[in-house]
Amino acid sequence: MLDWLIVGGGPHGVHLALRLRTEAAVAAADLRILDDQPRLLERWRRCSRNTGMRYLRSPAVHHIDVSAGSLQRFAHVRRSRLSRPFTRPYNRPSLELFDRHCRAVIERHALTDLHACDRALRIEPLAQGLRVHLANGAPIETRQLVLALGAPRKPTWPSWARALAEEARETLDHVFDPGFDLSESPSWRHVVVVGAGISGAQTALRLASAGRKVSLVTRGALRVEQFDSDPGWQGPMHMNGFAREPDPDARREMIRAARHRGSMPPEIHRALRQAIRDGRIDLHPAEVEGARPCSRSNDGRIVLVTSTGRLIADHVLLTTGHATHRPGGEMVDELVETLGLPCAACDYPLIARALRWHPRIFVSGPLAELEIGPVSRNLSGAQRAGDRIVRWARAAADSPSATRRRALAS
Repeated sequence: MLDWLIVGGGPHGVHLALRLRTEAAVAAADLRILDDQPRLLERWRRCSRNTGMRYLRSPAVHHIDVSAGSLQRFAHVRRSRLSRPFTRPYNRPSLELFDRHCRAVIERHALTDLHACDRALRIEPLAQGLRVHLANGAPIETRQLVLALGAPRKPTWPSWARALAEEARETLDHVFDPGFDLSESPSWRHVVVVGAGISGAQTALRLASAGRKVSLVTRGALRVEQFDSDPGWQGPMHMNGFAREPDPDARREMIRAARHRGSMPPEIHRALRQAIRDGRIDLHPAEVEGARPCSRSNDGRIVLVTSTGRLIADHVLLTTGHATHRPGGEMVDELVETLGLPCAACDYPLIARALRWHPRIFVSGPLAELEIGPVSRNLSGAQRAGDRIVRWARAAADSPSATRRRALAS
């Protein structure tokens, strides 16, 4: 039986595994990261690559390693091999630098050896732990489990897009669809990108730089924000009031109001405006009302009907993000029902300060946001979750019962 099993091999899962190894002295043989992608961080890499991200939105102190200065030291050692490793403001790292640093951290700590490539289907309680049933392999038993799940696996498809997919699935994709790779796309002449935030803007810029004709359809005016929530949520300025609020419904409203959904940082806005002025991108602030295959041709083109007119294109690319409902799907739904796990009205976990949802189950990422706050999904949220879970793990390791268990095992 493992001591710890982390479900999710994204930035949160990898960071938590590293923290448990280095700060809570969890042996490699007692820890696994369960993720169905072929490599750790694979889903994150694919999504960021598809949008054409060049620089992260978060500053250099937010990354997957333990020390806050790790990324900057890594860049200093390799400064001659990287072009513009950081950008202003807030010393934000390039995607290339961030990815190289992630690979170096994973290699240095042999985290790949902890990766169990499979998918959790069901979690069963045992007398002294949990049994996790897998899609392909034998069940895994563990004393503690961390649900480090990211956004729901399937991104948000508007109703008009789902209707079009029934007629002509080959004419549209979502940049966050599992398995979608924009670099493998055919030579679309005219692409309509649907989405108002940073992902839509970056995707449109990437396509335009490749010489495609691009139309960007946004719901309303472009929204410019440096971060996806106010920096005050990184510290006591806002978090003190959040922590004092006992009502989970009020906390949910604070999170909703704090997030700058559908926004982009100033430098992306400037690049987008320049591309619009140069005629490389056409901006259409409008609602999409429907879509259908073009009846006048047999070349696969489609017609988008918007509140301001029609657009005819070779392909539609959605950047409409993910749904805001609780991630985990049927697995988490069944877990809630089987174990009677407490949830707020929004269906998200009601958890203790140590991020415990159950005596043996911890959460990170979106599932922890009623305790961590609006930054829970971000890299800084992973670091905060690590602080709390590691503090509990170290205290538990020093308890008399843990001492007895280690003595028996020896």
